[in-house]
Amino acid sequence: MLHFNRLMLVSFVLLLVWALSSLLLLDRVTVDSPKAVASPKKIKVLIRTGTESTAMRQISQTFEADTGIQVEFIELGRDVYFTSVGTQLLAGTESFDIVSIPNTSIAQFAAVRAILPLDSFMNDKELTDIQSFDVSDFLATYKYQDTTYALPTDISTHFLYYRSDLIPNPPETWDELFQLAKAYSRSQNPTSPTRWGLAMPAVVPEERSKIFASLLWSYGGDVLNEEDGNVLLDREESIQAGKYIEQLVQEKVVPQDLLSWDFTRTRDALIAGEIAMAAPYWNAAYPMIKQNSDPNKDAIKIALIPGTKDQLGHIKRVPFQHGWTLAINASSRNSVDAWKFLQYATGKRGGMIYAQQGGVPARRSILADPSFEETRPDFALILKSMEMAKIEPSISYYPAMVEIEERALAKIITSFAKPEISFKDAANELRQLSMKMNGNLK
Repeated sequence: MLHFNRLMLVSFVLLLVWALSSLLLLDRVTVDSPKAVASPKKIKVLIRTGTESTAMRQISQTFEADTGIQVEFIELGRDVYFTSVGTQLLAGTESFDIVSIPNTSIAQFAAVRAILPLDSFMNDKELTDIQSFDVSDFLATYKYQDTTYALPTDISTHFLYYRSDLIPNPPETWDELFQLAKAYSRSQNPTSPTRWGLAMPAVVPEERSKIFASLLWSYGGDVLNEEDGNVLLDREESIQAGKYIEQLVQEKVVPQDLLSWDFTRTRDALIAGEIAMAAPYWNAAYPMIKQNSDPNKDAIKIALIPGTKDQLGHIKRVPFQHGWTLAINASSRNSVDAWKFLQYATGKRGGMIYAQQGGVPARRSILADPSFEETRPDFALILKSMEMAKIEPSISYYPAMVEIEERALAKIITSFAKPEISFKDAANELRQLSMKMNGNLK
């Protein structure tokens, strides 16, 4: 209860800051008139250090040559990025024009008008060649209350990774995956060539809930309904997904220290032959595995994540999808030029450069481009996965929701509580949170 009260206090303070910030932002910005803002021919982009910033610098070079608009990057490390972005946007900073954020951050910043709506830019024929920009080509666009606030630079989803020298045909269902995991875990089969049959990242923040999402949704469960805030985590379908995780742990077909496994640990275990399968696991690992010099890399294959089979034999797969996006700071004094770069970076030309630099652009036409068939066979599977993929709720209290869900999952993975108890407690906590944030109890 003490922890919950602290969480409510933090949420209240954030809401107060957001409210004050929004009043200041409204005084400084006219969101419906992008052409009214001056164009000084220089913009600043706040972005994380890493592959994203490296690729974006390559995009900026051709953009500068084509437009004469200079692009300056402000790079921050991953350990401080989210805190810094939130602090600066909510304070109404003018130190950058464009910010790179995950799609799950859009609602909290859009709700207080810390980022600009993009529809007026996208529909302005003087600013945007609507036909060549081709919004329908995006695999996803990100909205809050039916208004577009960000466009994706890249897309992520979940795959099944498996050792094809051990498993010729990938499992189609979670039940099949479990049986294979038992066969290739030494706790169940002392002669197994791999120590564990299965692994997946389960660290925090956010990794744990995102990985669990593909399993949860395929069982027909969910955390909550985005439209009305109705909590679904204690529904029977959600509990069944929790029981599946519990079974993996109890049968010791996954590492007992799974809570410390991250993206890198999972990838390295695949390459080293410690595990036979990884699922759900990020698509981003595939090119990294193939670039490795270890001879085992050629045996590692990818497939659609498993699903659940109904009475008619149909398999329900619901892969997780997630996007990193570009948004315009509502306090920017350079919103027109900022839009020009945003549409270039997320457009077909910028997306092609991004793909050539090793990224995964969120455009169908690029992922389907024949030039990538041999060098990026994962692109075809991404397209197939995205046909059935789902995103997390776009809600302003997303961080608090995730914290509650991750604690519940930790209790299941450590055998501290049964899934039905853990999810029931979490659901009650989520309902209290929803009541505080929305003013009504769901």
